[in-house]
Amino acid sequence: MSEKKLSGSIALTKLKHVIMEKKGQSGMIKGLFIPIDANLLVEKDGAVYMSVNVNFKPEQDKYGQNGFISKTTDTKIWKELDDAGKEAAKELSPILGNIKDWEGSSNDTAGSAAPGVVKEDDDLPF
Repeated sequence: MSEKKLSGSIALTKLKHVIMEKKGQSGMIKGLFIPIDANLLVEKDGAVYMSVNVNFKPEQDKYGQNGFISKTTDTKIWKELDDAGKEAAKELSPILGNIKDWEGSSNDTAGSAAPGVVKEDDDLPF
């Protein structure tokens, strides 16, 4: 099987969120706060994970896209939910973005974050 490079984007604001400004070392910094529990995200090994599904089709649609990425609920969390909880989880599973097959292109979208938890009244560490 040959390697295939896909690109896409994720609309983080489709998750429950708050856009806010916090004081940083060089002044006010606009940021995005995404609550972990309210979005059914998983904390593991010092990281926060969001389960996703990727639907891919080899042929492009009328917008030039090959598929989409949607949020899903982690299997462990899903098994612990009652019927009402499962319905609520479905409401928290939006389509987050589209993907496109760019055959041969590369994109390094790695980022970095300050470690630890910043309290509401603390300044940002960057």
